[in-house]
Amino acid sequence: MANGRRTRRDFYDAAFAVLEDGGFPALTVAGLCERLAVTRGSFYHHFDSFDSFVTELLTDWETRYSRDLITRAETIPDLVSRLRYQMELAAAMPHAAEAALRAWASVHPAVAAAQRRIDRLRYDYLAGLLIAHDVSAREAEAFSSLALSALVGFQMTEEPGNVSKLLVMFEYLIGCLANHAGKLG
Repeated sequence: MANGRRTRRDFYDAAFAVLEDGGFPALTVAGLCERLAVTRGSFYHHFDSFDSFVTELLTDWETRYSRDLITRAETIPDLVSRLRYQMELAAAMPHAAEAALRAWASVHPAVAAAQRRIDRLRYDYLAGLLIAHDVSAREAEAFSSLALSALVGFQMTEEPGNVSKLLVMFEYLIGCLANHAGKLG
């Protein structure tokens, strides 16, 4: 930034970069300040504590990488086109950061609660979308579980930059749904 001042958004962006590069153990006040080339005072100007920062970061994760992505696709009426657009948005997510957050969830109750909430939000959205387009509840639930499992499995097992594999998995799932559930649209 030209004036050297940092915003809360700068700290959230830096946190995702730290998570991408070093995992959750690297996410500290010192790590954030080093990444942004600011003092600890700058951090504490914006946040009361590291715990309050984590709470806000988790809200940002939910908003930016779930709620906002859902909203961006809402204008697409055709189901398959919307699924493909959602697939592209999912491919662009910070997968290594999400993997780090999932690992952190195994030892941090607030992160675990956020992860469960975000997974549920993603699942419910997708299942509801499919049901609204006349896919049976059973098929919608199965597809949503498979799509979420594909995303999480990719994040936990693949190189983050290899999103072509994720796109192939999602495209395959959309094809399976179209073949099994009949004509979609």
